[in-house]
Amino acid sequence: MINLNLSVSYPFSDRFKILASTSGILTKHKAIEANAYRTTTIIKLALSYTVRGDHAGLHAEFGLFGYECELRIYDTRHWDYKAQKFEVASK
Repeated sequence: MINLNLSVSYPFSDRFKILASTSGILTKHKAIEANAYRTTTIIKLALSYTVRGDHAGLHAEFGLFGYECELRIYDTRHWDYKAQKFEVASK
């Protein structure tokens, strides 16, 4: 797992508004989400990448002067912690 996070926000406001949100399926087990927000962020950079665990994948957030964009590319399967692999639903 890799995590990087830098965030500076305005502490005297609780503003939060979803400006746009979209999602879709990329492949059989991969999905994507993209969101835009109006927030109290002055500057934000957050990156996270995992290859194991529930919904593993890339999560990136960028924010500047009250606006944030978020992108997630993730695995739609759940992680089986006992078997140490992704669960595949049986039909």
